[in-house]
Amino acid sequence: MRKIIAVCLLLSLVVGCDQSDIIVCPQPEVTGELVMISAGSFMMGSPENELGHLGEEGLHSVTLTNDFYIYSTEVTNQEYADMAQLALENGYCQVTDNRLWDLLDGSTLELLDMFDDDCEISFIDGNFIPDDGAENRPVIEVTWHGAASFCDWKSMLEGLPRAYNHTDPTNWAIEPYATTGYRLPTEAEWEYACRAGSEVAYTGGQITEIGCGDEPSLSNMGWYCGNADVRLHNVGELNANAYGLFDMHGNIWEWTNDWYHTEYPETEVNPEASSVDAHYKVLRGGAWSETARRCRSASRRNPSPHKSVEENGRHGFRYCIGM
Repeated sequence: MRKIIAVCLLLSLVVGCDQSDIIVCPQPEVTGELVMISAGSFMMGSPENELGHLGEEGLHSVTLTNDFYIYSTEVTNQEYADMAQLALENGYCQVTDNRLWDLLDGSTLELLDMFDDDCEISFIDGNFIPDDGAENRPVIEVTWHGAASFCDWKSMLEGLPRAYNHTDPTNWAIEPYATTGYRLPTEAEWEYACRAGSEVAYTGGQITEIGCGDEPSLSNMGWYCGNADVRLHNVGELNANAYGLFDMHGNIWEWTNDWYHTEYPETEVNPEASSVDAHYKVLRGGAWSETARRCRSASRRNPSPHKSVEENGRHGFRYCIGM
């Protein structure tokens, strides 16, 4: 990641010192950028002989016919706080009981749980403020609706149409491959972007460790229980994958757009999971507290969209947008 350094010259007329006296003022780290992912085909899921394979990861061919942009990092506390502030000022949400709630389309769903001690954003005197030192860590304690709302806020503030209809509390309707606003990536888009052309367990190589031991294919690209020192890390501290995306393995679980089913959709072209008989959303990527097995490209979790925290990792996200 790049760091912007502002060089502040102390002019002698102001502070009575030589022009050679310079203060180097570090500014907040540049957290991410949109990266274009070209359309293509890949094998989604994992083969049965992959170490750590789970039955819900059935290997199958998928084709994505549309190019799309995806954010290179997980959304940070600072980014979420800034966007939530603008949304609050525009009447898109409200804060009560130290929790952030939706107001769009008559919705009253919870978006962010600031009451939980693990949340690193506070609401003080009408302002969303990240904890000191947590500005560039991924936002956590965010529900699926809180992640989708961030996408809609960003769309509206940039003059784009909203991707999600918030009217039905059980299913925020969206046509992911047709919408022109910001949204969460489909499960297929997420794995395609994560793999970056790789056909093995990690974008960095094959798996040799399923627990918290040393995993050379993972340790330089993702935070997991074997290298994270029992804590969440700033985005972008480790190596990016071949597409320039950071933290696709580990650090925090990331919400995707799709509903969870134990078997993937039969459609092989631009697949999206139906909401019929579905009650859970899909998380991808693993977390700092997870084993190497859980941080594989094909690994999945399936919490309720109303939950902001999982037993072995908090929920965050990154966003995407079609072309």
